[in-house]
This record gives sequence, C-alpha cells and structure tokens, in this order.
Amino acid sequence: MHDLLIKGGTVVTASGIKTLDIVVDDGLITSLSTNDLNLEDFKEVIDAVGMIVVPGGIEPHAHIGGPRQPERSGAGPVSMAALFGGTTTVLDFATQIPGHDLYHALEEAEERWSGNAYTDYAYHPILTNGADEDSISQINQLTRDGIASFKIFTTSIRPPSPQMQNNHTDFGRLGTIMERVSEAGSILLVHSEDDEMVHYNYDRLKESDEWEWWNMHRVHTNQSEDVSFRRVSRLSELKNCPIYFVHVSAREGVQEVARSRAAGLPIYGETLHNYACFTYEDYRNKDGMKYHTYPSLKGEEDRDSLWDGLMEGTLSTLATDLVSTTWEEKIKFKTVADVTGGHNGIETRMGVAYTEGVVKRGMSLERFVDITSTNAAKIMGLYPRKGVISPGSDADITIMDPSVDKELSLADLHLEDYSIWEGYKIKGWPKTVVHRGKIVVTDGELLSKPSYGEFLPRCISGEILRGPAC
Repeated sequence: MHDLLIKGGTVVTASGIKTLDIVVDDGLITSLSTNDLNLEDFKEVIDAVGMIVVPGGIEPHAHIGGPRQPERSGAGPVSMAALFGGTTTVLDFATQIPGHDLYHALEEAEERWSGNAYTDYAYHPILTNGADEDSISQINQLTRDGIASFKIFTTSIRPPSPQMQNNHTDFGRLGTIMERVSEAGSILLVHSEDDEMVHYNYDRLKESDEWEWWNMHRVHTNQSEDVSFRRVSRLSELKNCPIYFVHVSAREGVQEVARSRAAGLPIYGETLHNYACFTYEDYRNKDGMKYHTYPSLKGEEDRDSLWDGLMEGTLSTLATDLVSTTWEEKIKFKTVADVTGGHNGIETRMGVAYTEGVVKRGMSLERFVDITSTNAAKIMGLYPRKGVISPGSDADITIMDPSVDKELSLADLHLEDYSIWEGYKIKGWPKTVVHRGKIVVTDGELLSKPSYGEFLPRCISGEILRGPAC
C-alpha cells in the first residue's frame, strides 16, 4: 500500500512537461508513471487532472520576527502563509549582534523556528558592522555544519538611529569575508548599494526639505546600485567568491549581473515580485509607504528590465525580502529616514509569478519553476532534495489551479491585516500543497501543524560555485 497518488496532472519535471501520476511514500517521491495505477493501492489520492503540478516553492529571502524584533511576524504565521501560497521551504536570516559571534546568531534563529515551523527552513548568517576575525573565521566550520550561505550589506541603509542595527561591511573587511567564503565552499549574499552615495542623498534631501517617503528612490538610486554591483563583482572576481545579489531593483543591476555571468563568474541575481510589479510612482499613492522594501522601487524601465532578466535567465530567482508587520506598524513612519521596509507577500509570490510571468508574458512553465523553486534550491544547496519533482526527492509539491480568475481580497490571504496585493487580478493560484508527502493545504484548508517543519542542512555543488550554473 502506497501513501499518496497525485493523478493525472500536468507535471513540470527537470526533463520537461508531461501528464504523469506521482507516487509518494515515506515523504519522498518514489516514482513518476504514465501507466494506469490501481487507486486501491493508495491510502490517499489527489485528482490533479487539469492542474499544473510543480515543486513546492522555495523562498530564499525572508526576515522573521523574534524577541529582538517583536514588531515583525514570527516563524509560525509566516510559514503558515507560505504554505497557503505554495511555498514549502523558507530561508531566514540569523543576524549577528555586535559583541556576539555567528553561533549566537544561529541560536537566536533556532529559537524563533523550533516548534513553530509549518515549512522546512534554513538560515543565512549576517555578518554585522565591524565583524571581527573570530566571527569571520567561523565561516569555514559553519559551512561544514551545513550553513552554506552568508550575507553582508555594503551600506547601513538608513541614517544612524536606534531603530535599526548598523550592518554595513566595509570593502576591506569584505575582501577577507570573500576569501573565507571561497575557501569554505559557500556563497555570499550581498545587499549591494554604495554607502557614501546613499548617505549623501539622505543629507541632500534633508537640506532641501524633501524628506517624505515618496522620495525613497532618490536616496537608494540606480547609480548607487550600478557602482556598488560593479565594485562587488570585481572584488568577487579577485577573491574567487560566488555572489548572490539580493533584491536587484534597477536596470543597471540587471546589466551588471548579465555582464558578470557572460564573463563566466559565479554570480546570481534575485529580484522581488513587488519590485517587478510596482514602481516609485506607487509611493505617491495614499499610504504609499506600504509599497516600500529596501533599497527602493524604481521606474517603469527598471521594472521591465527585471522581467526581461527573469524571462531570459539573467536573474535566477524571485523572492520577497519578507518583513511582515501590521498595518499600524507599516504606516507608522513617514520619512525616507525611518519608513518601515519589508513586504508581507510570501503567500502571493507564486500566484503573482504565474499570473505576471506565464499568463501575461508567456513565460514557460519550466522557467516559472526555475524562478520560484529550482534555482533557489540549486544556489542555496538544497538540490535535488528540494526544488524538483523526481524520484528520491522530497515530496514537496504545489498543485496550481490555472482556472482561478479573480481579484485578491484580504479574505484570501493569511498574514497580517493588509496587503499591497489586495484588488490584484490573479489568473492561476495554488490549490493543494503537499509537504514531505503530507497534504498540508487543500481548497483553502490548513491540515498541518507548526511542529512539522524541519531544519535543512545544506551543501552547495561545485557547479554552482564555479558558475554561473542556473
């Protein structure tokens, strides 16, 4: 007796799109079949005829709340919303605190997630401003322990304030970090903006009394992204360090990722689905600070460039940069220096990617799977356990209903009391979600518990590290 049969769906596999039956046992995909299977041989059967069957989504970029940041939603509500949106794995950050090492940061992250995880999860440690040699030297051992990715910021993002810890890493220290990442066989995530430009722009706008939030794109500019991406990619070339540029927002960023990849460098780019759907003009709307995620929304030409990058393969992944807060917290601050960043769209990511990519722009289903799951699995060291429908892989499976055609309402969503996607017209939406062989969501009903998610140790393949491989 087998555990589960997913029958008759249009299945997107690594070898193409086929009408297949998927057999699941003990949490794993055990076979893909084109034969008529006896339904009596299965404990559970999902009829997927007319549905699109894809690997469970992987969110590579989320910031989860905890005791130090209680204004942010925690692992429980975020991972629950992720499941409803077809995402079965979430990668969070473990932020170093000055005076403490990376192991302390990981302990804090585990406290947030342990017993609260509807999805599987992993962490990217963030090296903070002035990280010492002892902390940097921990990269090698942590990589051996299954922590395969680390993050730095090339800017402190905001002017100095008690609201936000300064995570800016100077380029001298960055060179040493890159050396350790390269030696360890891990990858470095980079929030890449030019710190001097960003803070000059803050000063300039304050002097000219243009301090309202809708000027954010004039602080976090295209030029800053351009210059910083070039500096980081050149230093990574000198240090032989793989780079994953988070939240690419500008045409210039896309162009530099494309140039680096054409030169054979192991450089990967991520963008956000809110960056790919909105522009800085939306900041002008009533309560338009709700659209803000750092660095900033850019112009229409930049938005088009992001989609070109996703369609053509320059950009590898679509993420959210999740920071989920209440509506009160999101609109609490109203200047370029303090507006609350972050996006609570972890539930809408796959549905919006399908609508905007596949339906509106003709993106192939294979490419849709790449940007929502497979490439993140490969780059972050989860493949082929995650990110693919194949025998031996975890049975993380999202069944999309392409017939869904509606405007989203808050009643459709499960995280916080607002959404920038309210009123957005979707065509296609996750209907059923299977997580490690268990049906966890079906027809809007949650069937899982916050103790089911597991921590995922990771190891990145040499192909990715030599790159660009996806």
